[in-house]
Amino acid sequence: MTGTYITDIRHYLDDSCELADMPPEARSLASFLVLIVDNATESCSGVFRDTQIRCRSQGCHGTILAMLDFGTEEILWQCPLCGHHGLIRNWQKTKWDRTET
Repeated sequence: MTGTYITDIRHYLDDSCELADMPPEARSLASFLVLIVDNATESCSGVFRDTQIRCRSQGCHGTILAMLDFGTEEILWQCPLCGHHGLIRNWQKTKWDRTET
């Protein structure tokens, strides 16, 4: 199994709730995570579904599965091929939160 990410998405945001200025590698990770937030909150599914977002693990060709855990209000994500996985907290009311659209 590769990388586990426990993320507070606000750590990647500036005062105006946009992605903060950061080094390219951090920006790439932040962009990946907000894509997951956007996708998981669009469907508001309590079961894992394929987001069609490509896994970021080197050499992996899987796509990310994601779900909204209604009990914890966390977004859970995983790659079924390599095991790369994580959770995202504090995504509510960000510009990528699609639960209220």
